[in-house]
Amino acid sequence: MKKLLISLGVLLLANLSMVAQDAALRGVPAVVLNAFQQQFPKARQVEWERKNDGNYEAEFNLSLIGRDHTVFISPEGKVLKHEEEISSSSLPDAVEQQIKTEFGGYRIEDAKQIDTGGIVTYRVDLEGRNNDLTVEFDPKGKILNERMD
Repeated sequence: MKKLLISLGVLLLANLSMVAQDAALRGVPAVVLNAFQQQFPKARQVEWERKNDGNYEAEFNLSLIGRDHTVFISPEGKVLKHEEEISSSSLPDAVEQQIKTEFGGYRIEDAKQIDTGGIVTYRVDLEGRNNDLTVEFDPKGKILNERMD
């Protein structure tokens, strides 16, 4: 009897998860879903949101212990931007060197690789004693944007 109740509980949870995912997909155009599935066929735990500008945002992982991904897709199905969480050791050497030179008193808290229409940049969240910064770099280490958090 106990095994039966546990099995029923597992089935109920799995079913609720699928219902929630189906509800999240309602309102997402087929062309957007198709573009997403073609680009990221192994995506897991996908969460959709329609943004104020009319574009769609999907947050997902590519494996059970994978890094976070966010993709922005136009209503016509064009992938506009893809953000991928990366380890600090995956940053280009030029970016790491620039961080050491310009932001020596900070430590890397979070790093993302951002592909916007084939142009790759890196957004790094830096944690300091007195304040935190978010800095965006090009692959050669040039600072593109810097703001205090």
